[in-house]
Amino acid sequence: MEPEGDTIVHEVGEATSVQWSAGTWMVEYGRGFIPSTLGFALADTLFSTQDFVTMFYTVRVYVKALVLEAGTLLTEAGVV
Repeated sequence: MEPEGDTIVHEVGEATSVQWSAGTWMVEYGRGFIPSTLGFALADTLFSTQDFVTMFYTVRVYVKALVLEAGTLLTEAGVV
């Protein structure tokens, strides 16, 4: 088990499992093409957790972020 406060970095293609115990918490950070992970996350919500309220909020935040990103891109390109 890693000491408290350690950071574990995975190289491309690496994975790990976590055994949770009382008082354990974990923060995950991902980089890369984020939309490719959305299908997996939503499929898990649909078929496993069935937490449709959270799925609604996830899709809402994602669409808002896409609109903001598109607006920034168009502004920087001088279209808008």
